[in-house]
Amino acid sequence: MPPRDLADSLVDSYFNHVHRLYPFVHEPTFRSQYERMWMHDGDHSETKATWFALLNLIFAHGYEFHNPIQGRSPSHSATQFLVKARNIVFAHIFKEGNLELVQALLLMCHYLQGTLELNECWSLSGLMIRSSISMGLHLNPSPSTTAVEREVRKRVWWGCFVIDRTLSMKFGRPPSIPTVSAADVELPLPVDDQYIMNDSIIPRQPASCPSLTSFFIQTIKLAHIIDSVLLKLYPSTGKPWNSTISQVRNNHDRFPEIFGHSVSLDGELLSWWNGIPHHLRDEPNNPDGSDFQRQRNVMYIRFLNLRLLLHRQSFLIFSRQDIEDEFQRHVAIASCNCCISAARETIKLIYAQYRRRLLNSLWYNLHYVFTAIGVLLTLQTMERWKLEALGQIETDESLEMGMEFLKAASDTSTLAARYLNLLERIQTQKSGRETPMPGPVPGQGHTSQLDSDNGNPALLSADRTPWQRADEAPFPLNSDLTDFDDLLFGTGLPRDLLSADWSIFESI
Repeated sequence: MPPRDLADSLVDSYFNHVHRLYPFVHEPTFRSQYERMWMHDGDHSETKATWFALLNLIFAHGYEFHNPIQGRSPSHSATQFLVKARNIVFAHIFKEGNLELVQALLLMCHYLQGTLELNECWSLSGLMIRSSISMGLHLNPSPSTTAVEREVRKRVWWGCFVIDRTLSMKFGRPPSIPTVSAADVELPLPVDDQYIMNDSIIPRQPASCPSLTSFFIQTIKLAHIIDSVLLKLYPSTGKPWNSTISQVRNNHDRFPEIFGHSVSLDGELLSWWNGIPHHLRDEPNNPDGSDFQRQRNVMYIRFLNLRLLLHRQSFLIFSRQDIEDEFQRHVAIASCNCCISAARETIKLIYAQYRRRLLNSLWYNLHYVFTAIGVLLTLQTMERWKLEALGQIETDESLEMGMEFLKAASDTSTLAARYLNLLERIQTQKSGRETPMPGPVPGQGHTSQLDSDNGNPALLSADRTPWQRADEAPFPLNSDLTDFDDLLFGTGLPRDLLSADWSIFESI
């Protein structure tokens, strides 16, 4: 165990930041157990081992947001807590499960998204889902259970559903939980933890107090739209913009279908956005605190990211093919501009807000920025007449902002460094095509929101070279544009981040 003051700081950081977005643990119940643990003077015989796995994962998640205690060397790291939790989980995963085990697996999967253990994350999510089903979490909780247990079971089950869809979107793989089966469980109540007690019959949120848990409920609803996007626009049959001669005829036949799906799904997404509670969408006349501000920012970025994804297929078709039908071409142009606008807004919002700690964990923002940069890089390879048709002929500062964000984040995040390495190589490789890559606007250098907390942060170097040693094997990038598409525009993460041997980078 870490020292008490450090442990308290990590727990507080978790509940003040992570829990506000992912309420998988009932805070009063956990804190009560946490206090009892310290009172027993090292005697933990009555505490479940799986609860300690959960505790260590809460420490690991809290580590990102806590302020270091002055005068103390960082003898504990998030990785140490993760290793402890993993050892406990693996010792119990094939035995009879319990709720703490599934909660621990859920938090572990969230954590592993930000590491390079991406295949482990995918595999553990499968174990998590099967463990939750073996416990009956896929069934509506019995009315005979306490209010706390009912709500936690629902939150954990829907947490499994959400991360299942998120990983499917990021990895380009089929989801594990059928939508029909997931819907057997009612949504969690929009009631915060302090109003859910074991003696409650039906917990109720005060009418004058917006619920923080509403954010998670809207996240669940958004996951259903992600489901539709994956099913209709990202099938496993291949890329609709592929220009292989043998596939051109079939692909052209699919273009109207893709444009139609993009329009209908955009309507579904906008309907969801317009229907979410006002405190998650609109800026209030009077400040309502950092918790709701963070939730608004994260919700809007998720909206932008999904809008980018559902219009990206149309964007790639327009960039790679000639669309003969005038109406379809106008639809494609409108879809392209939605995709481009979402990419730019995503980068600008993350660039402006991350250092203020008003966003999600870093690894989510890395993925969003990476996805957005991929769109903007592709935009720079378009023929001049297509750029004019889109009205996209101006120099784009947001691409530089996104690359700068990754550069600053790469000082502390290995995943950011590898995103950056990949994109810098692509940027270098593509810079000789039809349209030159944008450079810094004269007299308007971007300052780093990550590099410093003061009002005049230092500029990052604009001429940083890609990470490549003289003796390093060349990165497997083919100059063919179709391969570029395959690398950047599967469903989410490039294949190389999932399967490549990255060990050669460890000593850099």
